[in-house]
Parts: sequence; C-alpha cells; structure tokens
Amino acid sequence: MSFMLTNNETLQNTEIKNKGFILLDQIFTENGWKLVKNKLDNISYTKNGNELDYFEIKINPNNITVSIPIKNSPFQFCTSFKDYFQTSEYLENRFLDFIE
Repeated sequence: MSFMLTNNETLQNTEIKNKGFILLDQIFTENGWKLVKNKLDNISYTKNGNELDYFEIKINPNNITVSIPIKNSPFQFCTSFKDYFQTSEYLENRFLDFIE
C-alpha cells in the first residue's frame, strides 16, 4: 500500500481526529512524518519521499490493530492490542527504532 497525496488531500496542519493518539501524533509530526489517514477508526502516517513505509492504526470494537514497516524491507508487521495505552507505547518504541 502506498499513499499519494494531491493538493486536495494534504492533511498537513490537520488536528488528529482520534484524541486517544494525540501524543503519538506529536511524535510522528515532530519527526517529519505526515498524517495521511485521519479517521476516528483509521490513522496512518508516512514520510514524503518514502511513502512505501507507513504506520497504520485501525480501531475495531474488540482490538486495535497496528501495521508497522520493517526497516529495509517492502513488508509490514501487524499486531493487535486491547487498549490505547499499550498501542501507543508499542508504536512509539517501534517508530523510534525505525527512524534511528
């Protein structure tokens, strides 16, 4: 999956709709990543020029599924959690590992 943004689709300076991930949003944006899906139940970030690497969060009634890029690989790793806190902690750590 890749994300191509047109001028009409640019989400820069858009406040995240799902406030449960507002601190995570700050970490992504401070590191130059862009919010490309901004729904209450689906959030994705990618970096301009490297759209094949993306972090995605899908909120379902029973769990929260995340998809993260595997460094230097075209593949994603997916896992799920039961709450926002565990999801945020996991994504923050994997994101910081990824950008190092």
